Amino acid sequence: MIRPPGLDPEIERLSQRIVAAYADLPPGATGSRLLVAIAGRPGSGKSTLAHPLVERVNELVGQSPAPAVCVGLDGWHYSRAQLDASSDPEDAHWWRGAAHTFDKSGYTAFVHALRQPTTAVSTPLPFPTFDHSVKDPAPSPSPIEPYHRIVVIEGLYTLYDAEGWRDAAAAMDLRVWVEVPRDICLRRTLKRNLAAGIVADDESARIRVEAVDMVNGDTIAGCRFQPTDVIAPADCPKLAIA
Repeated sequence: MIRPPGLDPEIERLSQRIVAAYADLPPGATGSRLLVAIAGRPGSGKSTLAHPLVERVNELVGQSPAPAVCVGLDGWHYSRAQLDASSDPEDAHWWRGAAHTFDKSGYTAFVHALRQPTTAVSTPLPFPTFDHSVKDPAPSPSPIEPYHRIVVIEGLYTLYDAEGWRDAAAAMDLRVWVEVPRDICLRRTLKRNLAAGIVADDESARIRVEAVDMVNGDTIAGCRFQPTDVIAPADCPKLAIA
């Protein structure tokens, strides 16, 4: 199939790889799933990449209902109420986005549930999303169905090789790292935080991004589960922020 005009060649390459791996699964709408993790620094374009990737995979597979679905790790953020109830609420809110401000046990349980064989009558699997309007997790209105046999999970800690996260990373069939220069990630994250109202002004944004977001990114870059694929978006400087 000819690559659609304007589609990043790296997304096409990865889509073809996912479809080939999917073809190796047992036939039919039941059985095992193909799990794909997409990780990268804050601002690397993970969600910007993941959604067109899933669309392209579904187009290449050409099945109905579409077998591929995208899930964001942000749904496993602790809520602001949970942060308020911590021993040091101010510190917990400051570090929101760091690994310890996520429900890693809940996320790992979700990944393990995805690994269980499915049947046509399997119960749909619910999962949380992140409601940016209220800045808190919310239940997804569309659960993972038995026919969803390709699940792409994007998020900062999907490849984190650390206690409590390692098992989920190891359960992935494909582990994708989005390689974008740190300075570009920094600029995108500054812009994103200002647009989202996380900080009030440029100076506050730079202080927080350098102290929290970039530190989180450096941690992941230096302690990541071995990727199966590294993707460098062709239009990296122009990619939208993730």
